Amino acid sequence: MKVLRRFVDDPGAVDAIVVVLATWFVLGGYVAAYAYVHQPGLILEGASRAGLTTVTAAWSLLTLYLFVAFARGLRAGRVWNRALPDGQTGSFAASLIFGAAWIFDQAFWSPAFGTNGIGLDSLFTPPHLIELAAAAIIVSGPLRAAARRGETIASPVTLMSTALLLSVLTFATQFVHPLIDPWPAGDYEFRSAAPQWIGENLGMAALLAQTAILAGTGLLLNSGFKLRPGSLTFVFTMNGILVCITKGHFPLLAVPILTGIAADAWVARSGRRPGKPSASLCAVVGGTYAFAYMAEISLLPSGTTWGASLWAGAIIACAMLSWLMGRLLRAGLPAAVVEPYGLSTEEPAPERWTLDPDSTAREQLVRAALDDLGTPEALGRNPLARMPALSKGDSAAVELRALLVDVIGELAASASPRDAESGLLLLDYYVKRVGSHEVIMERLHMTRPTYYRRLHHGFELVASRIDQISVANRVSIAD
Repeated sequence: MKVLRRFVDDPGAVDAIVVVLATWFVLGGYVAAYAYVHQPGLILEGASRAGLTTVTAAWSLLTLYLFVAFARGLRAGRVWNRALPDGQTGSFAASLIFGAAWIFDQAFWSPAFGTNGIGLDSLFTPPHLIELAAAAIIVSGPLRAAARRGETIASPVTLMSTALLLSVLTFATQFVHPLIDPWPAGDYEFRSAAPQWIGENLGMAALLAQTAILAGTGLLLNSGFKLRPGSLTFVFTMNGILVCITKGHFPLLAVPILTGIAADAWVARSGRRPGKPSASLCAVVGGTYAFAYMAEISLLPSGTTWGASLWAGAIIACAMLSWLMGRLLRAGLPAAVVEPYGLSTEEPAPERWTLDPDSTAREQLVRAALDDLGTPEALGRNPLARMPALSKGDSAAVELRALLVDVIGELAASASPRDAESGLLLLDYYVKRVGSHEVIMERLHMTRPTYYRRLHHGFELVASRIDQISVANRVSIAD
């Protein structure tokens, strides 16, 4: 009985069981997709039954398991939203929504609208879209749980959950996937049935869409966790296996494998520098995927119908799009502090710095500047950038960032343990961007109350140091 209870009470065991069942759940979906698209205009009934049966069985077992764990949590006296381990309450709710959408589709929508056919008319029905969204929430439960627990290293369960989430996204976008429809290949069966420009348009759209999705997945993992060697290779390979099931293009599996190897190598190389790669990692993922894909297509006996210019342009375009996405997403990662001190994030930012140590405006300005540390345009608009100690114009944001980084570095090296802890967490969260507050709590071995006290203290210390700089430059900027 103790062993059985462990599979319900231990969060790690719950995550592992959810991942196993979710793997069969997603695998069944891809087998069903194989039945519908492998042979044009023909549904393979045997494969369809096998896929749908696997989906139904995996979903049923997963829902039943989470229901038992949920009921046990309620009996133990926990509130309903804490009855399941972190991350799994959403998965349980999503599994119920998936079941409701499945029943509605089978009982009403498909019979009424005749959407049991082939193509987007079947994939993009409202019930199916709800099922896809619910499936994404279900399979990402262990990933969310690991992030909420503040795990610093991505475990195999977390990586598999990420691979399944990626696979749900690629399932929803299977109509524009280069491993499913290799439009650049000279022997692709549908290329001759369509004008050349249609094949080029669809092939380029597929490369851009899927490299962006892969780059976003790599950025998500690398931003939230420390990755062991081979982590991204594992995630991309598992996704590639599932995708290749759809039309059996397993020779193209080398493309995601090579992409994962290149991404892991870049993460390892960048690990020797402070901070984590973001835009550069995305560019490596996008560029490598497009290069490996076009290279393999060109090495096939039939070769490629794309010219050298389009061949090279596809690689550059994928790298550029992925880099831009990584740049924008990394700069925009949420950095707002979870408030335990009553500072309202809805208040407008103050327009001037004040030397009044009791003013909340000081801490608000410091926090806003640190939030925008990775966004020079926004940092340049902060009132701190107008300090007389800084240059005027575009260089003010650069100088302000350097000043804040220097002040935080001084705090981290302080002889006072309390001040040093405040400096270290500011350094990890705002400068190095190691991860979420929960991740840094775990790294610094702090409880949540202690962490936020040190964070609040760090803002005060940075504000005091700015006061000293203002006074040293004989500037009177008090209210």
